[in-house]
Amino acid sequence: MIKDNVFTIRTLDSGWDWPDIYSDNDIEQYCLEELEVPEEHIEAVKCLNRAFQLTLKHEHSYHNDDWYVNLQRSA
Repeated sequence: MIKDNVFTIRTLDSGWDWPDIYSDNDIEQYCLEELEVPEEHIEAVKCLNRAFQLTLKHEHSYHNDDWYVNLQRSA
């Protein structure tokens, strides 16, 4: 089964760099501001080594939303 709600992001955009990421809160801010993921869809974020994992709440209502399509391209 493919998990369509878990994304690993390895490349940051819009002037962000890995030294800007200190905590899960920073990752969540990046998801909200740069990836435009609505806060209500974020289940969890996890710091990895020069990457992070974003887990969305498992819903099918967002699969056609622009932010979701862009997120798929970023991962």
